[in-house]
Amino acid sequence: MKKFVFLLASIIFLLNGCAIKSALKQDTLYEKTLKYTERSQILNSLETKALIDAIYLNPLYQEKFKNPTFLIGVYNDFDNTLINSEFSLTLNNQAPVKISSSIPSYIPYKYFPFYNKWMKYYIVTFKKSSKPYILEYKSKYFGQAKFIFQ
Repeated sequence: MKKFVFLLASIIFLLNGCAIKSALKQDTLYEKTLKYTERSQILNSLETKALIDAIYLNPLYQEKFKNPTFLIGVYNDFDNTLINSEFSLTLNNQAPVKISSSIPSYIPYKYFPFYNKWMKYYIVTFKKSSKPYILEYKSKYFGQAKFIFQ
């Protein structure tokens, strides 16, 4: 009986050890994405007016994007869209060339750092410009969020 219990305990320990090892595997896309992700919020009297995440996609998908392209997640208390009469987005003081709410299937954004199901996500493309890229999300009345990408 003692041998059976010892054997059963050994098998359970071995299986748990394998589970821990697989849980500690590196996720290189997650790590690389984290390197090119910025997050900020626009506040007014300790109240969040907007929350924005920006992921610079060019280094992650070099073969897919030629112009500066970002995955932008936004949540705001105005109408929860990226650009509206209250908020604007620029890169080096230039407006976007294209904004699309259709995220390509090869971008697993729901597994990216800081993903939030309350945010709306957009692919935003800008004209080529010189680095550093200064991405600004501005409110008419409550300030701005500024990101710098090298």
